[in-house]
Amino acid sequence: MDIMPIKIVILGAIPEAILMVWAGLLLMRVKPQLRQVIIIGILQGVTTYFIRQYVDFGVHTFAILCTLIVYTCLIMKVKWIVGSIAILVSCIIVTLIEGSLFIFIDVNLIHLLSKNGMRLLFLLPHEGVLAFIVYIGHKKDISLLNEFTWLKKITQ
Repeated sequence: MDIMPIKIVILGAIPEAILMVWAGLLLMRVKPQLRQVIIIGILQGVTTYFIRQYVDFGVHTFAILCTLIVYTCLIMKVKWIVGSIAILVSCIIVTLIEGSLFIFIDVNLIHLLSKNGMRLLFLLPHEGVLAFIVYIGHKKDISLLNEFTWLKKITQ
């Protein structure tokens, strides 16, 4: 269990949720309204604060993922399969980047979680990649549905 400082919720969890939802939906060819994405981000930030405070480490990841999928589907009014794939793709991106950082930079997780500045810096690489996906998604209209025809079939 982890008590997240409010500063980390505001500067870390909320922007991370906003970027995950926005990038994931764009990759699924859903153009979200910024207002809706911000609402999801705020709800998810508050939810993350409480989940991390009361749910054991490891299980909290699954709970946070599930709540983000539920918020995305309910607020964006997308099909469950579309919302689930969008959030799972974003989660995979975040996990790959975070995992790589732990491998290539010798960082102790307990030390990282105890230092607010390091905690925020650790978010920058994957938030940068997600922001880049959002930017390219808007400019070039890229989508996973263009690349994977089977994905288009299961989401319609």
